Amino acid sequence: MLEGSNSKSDVTRSDIRIPEIDGLRGLAVLLVLLWHFLGALLPQTSVFLKLVSGTVIFGRTGVDLFFVLSGFLIIGILVDRRDAHNYFHVFFARRALRILPPYAMLLIVFWILTALLPAGYYFGHQIPWWSYATFTQNWYIIKLNNWGPGGASVTWSVAIEEQFYIIFPVIVYLIPRRHLLPLLICIGTASILGRAACFLLYPQNAFAPYVATFLRLDGLCAGGMLALACRDAHLWRKMIAHRSTLMKANGTFAAFIPFFLVALRWSPGTTMYYWGHTYLTVLYSLTLATILLNANSRLSAALRLGFLRALGAISYTVYLFHPLFIGLAFTVVGKREELNSMSDAFLLVLAMLVTLLYSKASYVLIESKLLAIGHRLGYSPRGSGSRAADLSGPSAISNGSQLQR
Repeated sequence: MLEGSNSKSDVTRSDIRIPEIDGLRGLAVLLVLLWHFLGALLPQTSVFLKLVSGTVIFGRTGVDLFFVLSGFLIIGILVDRRDAHNYFHVFFARRALRILPPYAMLLIVFWILTALLPAGYYFGHQIPWWSYATFTQNWYIIKLNNWGPGGASVTWSVAIEEQFYIIFPVIVYLIPRRHLLPLLICIGTASILGRAACFLLYPQNAFAPYVATFLRLDGLCAGGMLALACRDAHLWRKMIAHRSTLMKANGTFAAFIPFFLVALRWSPGTTMYYWGHTYLTVLYSLTLATILLNANSRLSAALRLGFLRALGAISYTVYLFHPLFIGLAFTVVGKREELNSMSDAFLLVLAMLVTLLYSKASYVLIESKLLAIGHRLGYSPRGSGSRAADLSGPSAISNGSQLQR
């Protein structure tokens, strides 16, 4: 899909879609749902239930996948459009149209329920309204050393991405393109080392290395590095030449997942903060590279399935609202979420259905229309010297223009 009124000569790689990325986004939110609706709620009363929970906990890594996807899509858009004279205006307008309406609705519903329902695990004022409104709740979580009210707990990752959206357009605009790749490598490496150092020095605050923006940039930077590689003819040819090696590396990292889960069960903090998030960044970066190198092939056919792509389209709202609907269902019956009985299972199924129906309605009635407005805000080349992007790399990376999550 082309951007607004841009001519064919101004088509960039971020203007054309890869259907597999929609499916990958759907897979990411499906992982999160699997954990929050099942794994996190199972009582640890038997070896079997512990095994199921210890396996499904891998669903938490859907957020790591989202970070890699966000870095890839957003850095790609920024690099493709850095020569536009309305670069900042259009980028921030499109981000606002995509991110703010579902987020604002979540906050409105959350605050109304907080006012109507008794304070507890799901709803409350532990984190002030202004922190949610300014996307700084991840820093308040560090201060509290807990998630705050469960109904809005997942918004910490949205806060990180919003801060990323504010800072990186300036970086891409000011830094010469040849320096962007080394800079992303440096920022990502500093994030990895900083996360480990934070946990080593302040192990009593396990939330800091998990939600601090500067300590979770490796996934976003890795995705950005891949976006740059796809836009560099030399690097893209090297990726094609080493396609088999990259796919084997991806398979090797995927085969390590059971060992990662065992280590996570044995020592969660040490595993995640010393090497776990780094492992996941590499795993999901290799996965994305494999998909880009095999787009529209039989190998990636599963990610083109209709239900995954449909889930990907509504994944942002699903991600935002599912904890709130879980919390509301259990609060109404006076319980805290746990999967102990058929009535608990019924409440969870009901919360899931409401989440999906609400998210679909929101997308059809509101979000898709705002996205259409965003597409009409076309980037304008800076004079006649603006160059069209080289389209010799992967044929479609436009999904960032409708980035979910």
